[in-house]
Amino acid sequence: MTVVMLRRRKLGRTSCNEIARLSNKIDEVIRNDQPFPVDTSLVIRWGTTSNVPCRNVVNTAKAIHRVGDKAGFRKVLMEHWEESAVPEDTETLCPYTWFDGDADRPDPRDFPIVVRPAVHSQGRNVHLVRTAAEMALATQQCGAGWYASPFIDKVSEYRVTFVQGRVCWVAKKTPGNPQDVAWNVARGGRFDNVRFGDWPLRAIRISHEAFMLSGLDFGAVDVRIRGNRAVVLEVNSAPGLEGASLEIYSTKIKEWLHA
Repeated sequence: MTVVMLRRRKLGRTSCNEIARLSNKIDEVIRNDQPFPVDTSLVIRWGTTSNVPCRNVVNTAKAIHRVGDKAGFRKVLMEHWEESAVPEDTETLCPYTWFDGDADRPDPRDFPIVVRPAVHSQGRNVHLVRTAAEMALATQQCGAGWYASPFIDKVSEYRVTFVQGRVCWVAKKTPGNPQDVAWNVARGGRFDNVRFGDWPLRAIRISHEAFMLSGLDFGAVDVRIRGNRAVVLEVNSAPGLEGASLEIYSTKIKEWLHA
C-alpha cells in the first residue's frame, strides 16, 4: 500500500514532511505540480483540490473546496444555524455575516466591522473598517465575493483539530500581537496545548458541528470565545501545526491508517 501526502505548492511543506516522518506510514510527500506516483493506493490531501489518479482519497477535493471558500462556508454555517435554532437559542455557529450581493448591508450602528475576501489564509487580507467610506474601499480591495462581520475584541481563541469527526487536539492561540484582528501563527503567534480537563466544552461542541458540515476527514476549526459565547471563525483543511501538535496529529493519522 503506497501512501502519498499531496500538498499545495507553497503550503504545508514542513507540516507534511514532519507528519510523514513521525507517522512512518506515508511513503512520499509531493506537491500538486509534481509528477504523481502511478502505484499510489491512498492519497492524503493537504489543502489541495488537484485531480489525482487514485480513488482512495482522504479529504476530498469537494470538501477542501467547500472550506477553502471562506465566504461560502460562512454562509453554510449561517444557514445551518438559522434552520436548526429554536427561538430561545441564542447560540450561533459563526458571527453574524454580511455577504457581497445580498440586500442586507451594514449600517453605521454596525461599525466597526471586519471585511475579508472570499478566499484568504494565514491572517492576511483583513480589513478593519469604521465608516461607510472605509467599507467601500475595503470591499473594492477584497473583490467580488467579500464577506464581513462585526468586530469583537477577542478574549480567547482556540484551534480544535479533528480526525474522522473526533477531537484529537485542542490548543489555545497566543497571538504575537493581541491587538491584531486575526490571531495567526504565521504572524508570530503560537499554539499552547490545552489539557483534556480544561477543554472549553462550549467551543468543542460548536466546533464539532461545524467540522461535520465541512465533509472533511481531518482538519481544524478556529473558534473564538467571549464571555459565555463561542463562535466558529473558519475550518481549515491544511492547519498549521508545530511541536507537540505534530506528534499528536501524526499519531492519530497512523492509528487511522491502521484501522
